[in-house]
Amino acid sequence: MKQIYDVIVVGGGPAGIMAAMASGKLGADTLLIEKNGFLGGAATASVLGPISPFHYKDEQVINGIPQDFMDRMVKEAGSTGHMKTLDPYGSGDSLGFYDREKYKYVAVEMLKEFGVDILYHSMIDSVDCDNFKLTGLTTVSKGGDRLHFSAHVIVDATGDGDIAVRCGENYCIGDPVDHKFSPSSAMFEMANVDTEKVFRYIQENQDDFEFLSDIVPMREFDDRLKQHYFVGQGFKKLVKKAVEAGDLEFGRDSVIVLNGIHPNTMHFNATRICGLDATDVVKRTESEIDGRRQINSVSEFMIKYVPGFENAFVSVTNAEIGVRETRHIEGMYTLTGMDVYEGRKFEDVVSRGYFPIDLHNPDGKEGYGNGGVWKVPKDTYDIPYRCLIPKHIDGLILSGRCISGTSEAHGSYRTQGGIMGIGQASGIAAAVCAKNHIQPREQEVKEIQEELIRIGASVYRDEEKTKAEKARARKIAQEYIKEHEGNLITLPEILKEYED
Repeated sequence: MKQIYDVIVVGGGPAGIMAAMASGKLGADTLLIEKNGFLGGAATASVLGPISPFHYKDEQVINGIPQDFMDRMVKEAGSTGHMKTLDPYGSGDSLGFYDREKYKYVAVEMLKEFGVDILYHSMIDSVDCDNFKLTGLTTVSKGGDRLHFSAHVIVDATGDGDIAVRCGENYCIGDPVDHKFSPSSAMFEMANVDTEKVFRYIQENQDDFEFLSDIVPMREFDDRLKQHYFVGQGFKKLVKKAVEAGDLEFGRDSVIVLNGIHPNTMHFNATRICGLDATDVVKRTESEIDGRRQINSVSEFMIKYVPGFENAFVSVTNAEIGVRETRHIEGMYTLTGMDVYEGRKFEDVVSRGYFPIDLHNPDGKEGYGNGGVWKVPKDTYDIPYRCLIPKHIDGLILSGRCISGTSEAHGSYRTQGGIMGIGQASGIAAAVCAKNHIQPREQEVKEIQEELIRIGASVYRDEEKTKAEKARARKIAQEYIKEHEGNLITLPEILKEYED
């Protein structure tokens, strides 16, 4: 392993993986540093459910290397690809189910093909940052071994903006007024579930659910992954009964379930851990303990109360809590909630956003409309290159959820699909800057945009392609509805929207 690289990416989550792949694809000598002994970050260690949409109203917004990764996952029998939700409320326009073990494997295989070096089991011990210029860093292992590396550009894909903070950059935790932040979640899965029995219960109790949708396959995928895909959040009557009986104690007032990637498994994003700052190790420890307690309570509730779970058991739990929000690093531009909602465009666009502003209630158990927010943007919006450039630090590019944005804007771009797009942009930018021997803030964005387009990224809307994508999605949805008539959970008023 070398000591000097063109680009170093710190953090092997979805943003870091895409950044390192993009940098390597452009020929930059690239190192990816990860604290765990595998890749994926929250996508694997925190047991996330399906990949959030790459789509806005059936237009594919995220493309390029993230889609190459999805295609490879499908080829390796590790994903369904993107599936369409008949009702996008609460979930988004599509969901990409995936096998986390395949995710870990495919990520490494692709990174090695791009010539990227990987260093596992390494935390950042210190940074070389003088006069606001970052030139290198030192890692430390569990045993205390230290390794020093230098690079022209370092990409901060740590999620929490750890590198930027160590360099002394300004940041805000949570919202700028009260510094509250979206709560964390402890995610898990249960196996040996009679998923068809669960589906029938939801179908017969639609009024007891906040949102529910059938999920439609959009491409061929491996037979071993084929099953009846659906999502629903509710079980409110059963939850109320269990809480009153002392059989359930958790951070929500309803339970969301959706399929795991393998038949007869169900995934749970059903816990809520409020008010604990995940950048504080003591508070984070409390979060881990609380999350595991909630997992036990929810899973036992499902077995005792919910039809279809009578013989189920917990098969997977998170290695660490899923953290939605911590630091927002100050950049050359701060993306706002209004930028997101209005679908604003910027000349220095390097990625595009699309997901609803999804703010989980930071104070209590209630969902959307009672402390939480689900607001669909009027159009896709642009993520400017300036949001990836720290306001004061040279030699550093921000990536993933720690880019410069308000808490409200972050509620949209933080999901896995959006993070992958931002990761791709940061990796391309880093490689271009290294090739030109120029600081990121001085690099002309046009060259970055050209490279992004060359590798297939969707920097700008292609009207003809978008029209075809929407027509194809509608046709497939109509065929699915017709084929499954009488055996759907999507509400009738939503199904009517698919009638010609």
